[in-house]
Amino acid sequence: MVLSEAIRDFGEYARHELGHSASTYYTYRTWQRSFARWLEEQGLPDPPVQEIGDSLIRRFSYALSGRKLRPRTIRAALHALRALFSYLVRMKALSLNPAMEVRLPKKDAATRLLVTDEDLALLLDAAGKQGSDFRCVRDRAILAVLIFCGLRRQEFLDLTVASITLADQSLLVQQGKGKKSRTVYLCEEVETALREWLALRQKFTCAHSYLFITEGRRHFGERSLATLLEEVKAIAGLKGDPRIKPHSIRHAAATRLLRNGADIRSIQTWLGHSQLQTTAIYLHTDEQQVRKIAPLASLRKDAEEPVRIPSERPRLVIGPRRKR
Repeated sequence: MVLSEAIRDFGEYARHELGHSASTYYTYRTWQRSFARWLEEQGLPDPPVQEIGDSLIRRFSYALSGRKLRPRTIRAALHALRALFSYLVRMKALSLNPAMEVRLPKKDAATRLLVTDEDLALLLDAAGKQGSDFRCVRDRAILAVLIFCGLRRQEFLDLTVASITLADQSLLVQQGKGKKSRTVYLCEEVETALREWLALRQKFTCAHSYLFITEGRRHFGERSLATLLEEVKAIAGLKGDPRIKPHSIRHAAATRLLRNGADIRSIQTWLGHSQLQTTAIYLHTDEQQVRKIAPLASLRKDAEEPVRIPSERPRLVIGPRRKR
C-alpha cells in the first residue's frame, strides 16, 4: 500500500467508523497530505508505507520547526501522522507505528485573543444597522446565539428550527464535539432575538430545516458566517480586528459566566466539555477582577471583604431593531 492510498482509506475509516467531526477529519487530512508533499520534495513521491520510518517523520517535524511553526501546530501535525499509522497497524499493513517513536514538542502557551464586552455590544448594535429588515433580524439573532450561548462554530451551523424551544427557553445542541448532545438555556436577550427571527423565518419555504438561512433561502454556512462577521465588524468600527472570531466569542462567554458568579462545573456542562481542565483554558481573569481581590492580601482583619469596584462594561442587550 502506498501513502496516498493509506491517507484515502484512513479518511473513510475516520469518518465512518471513528465518527470524527468534520473539523478533525479535515485537520488530519490536511497534515497527512502536507507530509506527502514534503516527501515528494525529498524525492520520495507516494512511497510504500512500509518504507516510511521514524527518521523520515522526525525530519518532517524538524522541517516544520524550521518554518517557524508553533510547537502546538507541530504537535497537531504529528498527531495526524500517529493516527494514520495507528490505523495501518490496526489494518495489519504495518507491525509498528513509526510516528510513535517521534517525541512531541513541548506545548507552548496558547495565544488568546480576548474579546471585551464593549466589543460585543458594538457588534450587536452594528447588526441592527444592516441594509434590510431581513439582515437586521437574522444577524442580531446570529450574534445573540454566538455571544450568549457560547456555541462552537459547527454546533451553531448545525442548528435547526427544531433545536429551539422558546416555551422552555432552551436550545438543543444535538451533536456537539464527540457527538454528544446538551441543552443550553437562553437568557432574555437571546430569547428575544430568536423569537423575532423565528417569526420571520417561518415565512420562508426552504428545502431544509436549518435555523439560519441566506437571503436566497440556502443553508447559512461557514463562509456566510465569516462574511457576516467581517461586515458587522466594519460597521462597528472593528474592521480587520483579528480578535472577533466565533471561538474567541465562545471564550468571552465562558469568562463572563465566571465573572458573574457561575461555578466552573456548571460552565463545563454549559460549554460541553468532557474534562474540567479544558474548561479552565477558556476562563480568563481580567484586570478588573484582579483589582477586586487585592484587599484580600492584607493582614488587617477588616480587609476580609474585597472592595467593590463598579464595572464600566455596558450591559449586552438586544434593543429594538432598526426601523426602515
